[in-house]
Amino acid sequence: MAHKKRYKKLGRQLCEQAVVECFKGKWRRNDVLTFIEKYAGIPRDDIKIDDLSGSWKYKNEAVEAIGLAMLGIVEDLVDHGIEPDDMEPVTIRQRPDGMTGKIRDIALLCIMHQLIGHITKLMIEPLIQARLLPTQHASIPGHGQTMLKDQMLRYFLKESLGIEYVRKTDVVHAYASLQYDVCIDLVMMEIPKARYAIGLLKYLKSVAPGGHLIIGGYLDAWLFNFVMSYAIRYLYTLGSTRRGKKIPYVIRCGTFMDDFSIGSGSIKGEQRAVKALDKWMTKNQHLQIKETTGIIKLLPIEEEKRRRNLPRPGQRGVPMLDMAGYRISRTHITIRRRVFKRARRQLIRGYRELKRDGTLRRERAQKIISYNSYIEQSDSFHLQERYHTEELLQVAHRVNGFYGQLEYQKRMEELHDLLERRCRSEARKGNDGKSSGWRNDRQNGGQYQGILSGRRKGSEDVPF
Repeated sequence: MAHKKRYKKLGRQLCEQAVVECFKGKWRRNDVLTFIEKYAGIPRDDIKIDDLSGSWKYKNEAVEAIGLAMLGIVEDLVDHGIEPDDMEPVTIRQRPDGMTGKIRDIALLCIMHQLIGHITKLMIEPLIQARLLPTQHASIPGHGQTMLKDQMLRYFLKESLGIEYVRKTDVVHAYASLQYDVCIDLVMMEIPKARYAIGLLKYLKSVAPGGHLIIGGYLDAWLFNFVMSYAIRYLYTLGSTRRGKKIPYVIRCGTFMDDFSIGSGSIKGEQRAVKALDKWMTKNQHLQIKETTGIIKLLPIEEEKRRRNLPRPGQRGVPMLDMAGYRISRTHITIRRRVFKRARRQLIRGYRELKRDGTLRRERAQKIISYNSYIEQSDSFHLQERYHTEELLQVAHRVNGFYGQLEYQKRMEELHDLLERRCRSEARKGNDGKSSGWRNDRQNGGQYQGILSGRRKGSEDVPF
């Protein structure tokens, strides 16, 4: 009975939920529309009208039809070994990482591959949620850079925890080194009766380049965090016994995908924990740990406050944990050096552009809004005054809103054209005596009539 609570059974409702989650924000993409036309038989114009108007009249039909089709595809794949017809090979392209600038191999997956990944994730979701720890971040809804930053600061401030040393470690080529076999073995150990989930994982392993996790896959991000949860739990078991009392090597461990920040009360415990973790991960998960920084000795709160009041800026520095774009100490948070350089460059150029042209380009406005999250979430008060961030943000939001209204106008014009084309088509059918559906469609589709009656005239009056 315990195993049954850790996975969801394959069914039509689960497949329909996977379709909704997979197609979220993608309903007007050409590959999605082609997939819907093939498996649901619904014209792409009907789906576009639904998406542009916010209706689900035809979307619901598409979800039901594709969900039923995916149920049969999964059963044929796992029970009889019949591979899906529309499964395309994984395409790898190189793209720069937004945070670090590193060139990474990003995978492009076909719609069938994405749907199978969403179905697999939904089936093993109870197991993943049961294993994930509150200190794991990245690719988890609600767990991001800001939460990690606040969490580590809270641990450093809480003197009763006794964190004196912290070290940041990293997994060597994390996704390229983690094989699907490791994930499959863990799922089989936890829920051996989840036959369809295990079968889909084995199939995804066969189509993945090199048999390892791929960057850009929805399921792959969840699987990586799932596997890392076992490594974190192993860290918490390490310790020494003194006078009959166990003293843990690791007090707190926060992770941002493959980055580990390990907090300890002793330097020897820190060193032993990292060495033991490297051996354990090499043996059990075929992964290696690299030391990206040395051991950082945190200063007491009183000493950090004293240094902040020194007259010379060069004397105010304190040891800090550099992770997830932030540098975290016991009393304050700053921005990572290379992130700060990029943000400062955009602020300087943006202010120069604002004084010269009276406005900002759209790309500049979006970058300033993006980098502002680092500024607001850190103690960068002097930076806000020096680089005119408040003035730049006001203009950036107005520019972003202006282009948002232009895009809304284009969507409404596209919707108007689609509705007019449909009405003309139905009218021709009615005049030819083949169908009188145009009048019925206008009566039954009343949610579109307000848009059709006055959108062309009102589209010119955009409320800027």
